[in-house]
Amino acid sequence: MTVKDVNAGGEVEEKKMEADKSAQPPLCPARLILFCTNLFIGLILSQFIPDMMETDVYFTWKHIVKFITMCCVSYIMFHVGLEFELDKSNLKQYTTEYLVAATAAGFPWMFCAFYFMYALGPEHNLPWKSALIAARFAAPTSAGILFTMLEAAGMKETWLFQKARILAIFDDIDTLLLMVPLKAVYVGLKWELSVDLIFVAFLLVVMYVFLHRLPLSLEWPALMSYAIGIATFCEMIHFLSSDPNVDPHDLADTLHLEVLLPAFVLGAITKHDEHHIPEPKMKLSQMVPAGNVKVCLSAVFMVLVGFSMPPLFSDKHDVASGHRRLAGAVNNNDSHDSPDMDMGMIAVHVLVCTFLMNIGKTFPALCYRKEVSFRTRLALSVAMMPRGEVCAGIIVNALALGIGGPAMTIAVFCLALNMMMVSGFIFVVKSLNDEKVVDLSDADTEGFPKIEDGPGEGAVKTDSNDDETVETLNV
Repeated sequence: MTVKDVNAGGEVEEKKMEADKSAQPPLCPARLILFCTNLFIGLILSQFIPDMMETDVYFTWKHIVKFITMCCVSYIMFHVGLEFELDKSNLKQYTTEYLVAATAAGFPWMFCAFYFMYALGPEHNLPWKSALIAARFAAPTSAGILFTMLEAAGMKETWLFQKARILAIFDDIDTLLLMVPLKAVYVGLKWELSVDLIFVAFLLVVMYVFLHRLPLSLEWPALMSYAIGIATFCEMIHFLSSDPNVDPHDLADTLHLEVLLPAFVLGAITKHDEHHIPEPKMKLSQMVPAGNVKVCLSAVFMVLVGFSMPPLFSDKHDVASGHRRLAGAVNNNDSHDSPDMDMGMIAVHVLVCTFLMNIGKTFPALCYRKEVSFRTRLALSVAMMPRGEVCAGIIVNALALGIGGPAMTIAVFCLALNMMMVSGFIFVVKSLNDEKVVDLSDADTEGFPKIEDGPGEGAVKTDSNDDETVETLNV
């Protein structure tokens, strides 16, 4: 070992520290601030806009907001489907992953469901059927936000990132699938629900058979057309089953097909190579980057989620519908029959529910004991805590079924608070994770030794260009 080697080691240590520092996510990511701000803007406007509109105009407004919301959800879920990978030759390996993901989604759901049933007070407690659907918002991890933040933290090549990626996607799939039987429990055994079951079964078969085999365009104008097509199809089913002119004798209840699963499946069957992104051919794709479009759509979606909140302080537009809704028979005590809850109590309930929905996500810390240390497993659990677009989609679905009252207000504010905490979650993940993976490919490290995990702590491997041997220096 020469003095030159020691100096080189010191310089690369400095570069390693600089790379570590640059990989840290910002304390207040602008994107999350934008999403949270938009969510609160939507919530505030949702309480003032109804009083400014006549009833006919208001219901037209609601339909427009609902359709645009469905288009945004479809666009977002398509990207989640693109990330889904399945090794058909070894399906057994996914059994444990799915069970862990389902359990990590189930605990927050059940905690919040019991809270909505027993802790809001006699005047505000939800019936158990409504509570099961209202609390489902606590289950799904935001795969999009999670992947983006972990990559920004320089953790893409770690065991934690790969495991969190699988669990987050299975988590979302479990959430979407369970909504079908939950709706059956909520509205009762009606033949219309068989349409939902057949639709879901068909989509799952298509996803398995054609996984990443369909050569569809992945340019954002094409993705926008897919999203609009899916939303239009689901809305047409809703319209044909709800319009009195189509069904004047009320032979069928209103059908409502969710856009979450079909959009996810379309993304899953689309051929995708993340290592080879073709040059955009459409003029719009060349003019506007796809990343900017996705961020803008997500931001608009958060405003629309706020708009979806029913008026809490006005009953101006509370009129009966002219056609039976699928949940009409059970939707009678959730929204406006109970008095308003004090904002101070709402704040307390938001804090408690936020604690419950996050503590329930710590289940993965009890798994994978043979693979990694407890600190890394705990870091994995914290990485599963961010919520986002899928969570908001579940809230929108619950509101569409007619569930309302303080419980849904609490759910929306829990989502907003959780999104504000995402940077903190990622900081904790980086602090707990035992893996020391730092990508120095962008740094000017040519000729310097590489810092890697080795036999000794802080091992430095130096490549010799003369005799092509490797010397290990423990510092």
